[in-house]
Amino acid sequence: MNTTFKIGHDAMFFIALSLLMILNVFAAYSENPLFLNASKALFIPFFLIAFSVKNRIVNLVFIAFLVFSFFGDASGFFLANDSGTTSSNTMYLFSYIGLIVLSVSKFKLADIDKVVGFYLLGILLINGYFLYTLCSMLSALITDGMEMMLFGIKSMALILLVFVSFAVYLGKQTKASILFLIMAICFAFSDVLNYVVHYYVYNWSILMIDRLLHITGLFFAFKYIIETNKASKGAYDEKDILQKTYSRDEILA
Repeated sequence: MNTTFKIGHDAMFFIALSLLMILNVFAAYSENPLFLNASKALFIPFFLIAFSVKNRIVNLVFIAFLVFSFFGDASGFFLANDSGTTSSNTMYLFSYIGLIVLSVSKFKLADIDKVVGFYLLGILLINGYFLYTLCSMLSALITDGMEMMLFGIKSMALILLVFVSFAVYLGKQTKASILFLIMAICFAFSDVLNYVVHYYVYNWSILMIDRLLHITGLFFAFKYIIETNKASKGAYDEKDILQKTYSRDEILA
């Protein structure tokens, strides 16, 4: 009976996800701003419903990430033009900060080899230089100073997110750390493609790759938090068993 429910749930999830992606294909091809923003705003509610059927989401930082990410997706639906872009970037920035807080909580400097640490620091500095160069180039396209500042801060937050998640993966190499790293990379590439569509050339196929990476990042984010909850529950159960065993031995003694 449990197997039947599992197969049924997975099949329903795949069908619903396929319909959501088809809806986004039509939205991207139509180039209708209202349709585009409305279709993206469905991502968070869809995953929240799909994963909450059998799992509890109890991490407050992750919930904060979902709230800010949803407002980032939906802000373009309520606001137009520059106001929508600025507000969505602000919400995405807060959502990425939430993910950084999650990754930093798992990061331990002692887990990283010194040589690997210097290598990662070098990569961070190189990416920071590339970001500075990119901001200099985009300053001719982005005339709004606030939007330009948000672009730089949000991009730096994404670089830090990928950097810390990669460092955590090298230190722990667990399933949860792999899921988090894949999620961070998906969000980073999605953000790059989003700016290509906004400031260089609108192409519905590029936009679809952006949406696909974004929805894949959300999928791995939910998988990560579920895996983390399982690991925490397993550690709690093991500790509880050890305590009961120790208490029983004391009584027998």
